Amino acid sequence: MSELSTHLRRAEEFAATARSSEFIAPRVEMWFQSAYQWIEACAAKARVHIMKHQRVPDELLRNPTILGEASEEVAKAFRHLDNVARSKFVYGSSGTRKDLDEAQRCFEVIEERCRARLK
Repeated sequence: MSELSTHLRRAEEFAATARSSEFIAPRVEMWFQSAYQWIEACAAKARVHIMKHQRVPDELLRNPTILGEASEEVAKAFRHLDNVARSKFVYGSSGTRKDLDEAQRCFEVIEERCRARLK
C-alpha cells in the first residue's frame, strides 16, 4: 500500500502544475491526476488501496469508510473529470469554456472533500 504522504505530495505537485499551466489540456489532465491522488490519500488513511483510476467511483460507493458522506459527490465529480473533461480537452478538442469551468469545479469539490476528510 502506498503511503499517505506520497499521495499528498503527488496531489499537491499535480495541482501546482495545473495552476501554472498556460495550456488547457495539461491543466485538465493535472486536475484529474491530482484528484486521483487526493482520493488515494483518503483511501490510504482508511487502509484501502484502489490501485486503478477506473475503479475509483465504484470503490467510493462500495466503501464509505474512504470518504463518508462525500462518497457519492466525489464519485460523480471524479467520473466527470475522467470520462467527460479528459475526453473533451485531453483526447479531443470539443471542450467549451463552460466545460472547463465544470472540470475545475469537479476538481475543487474533490480536493475540498478530501482535505476535510484528511483533517
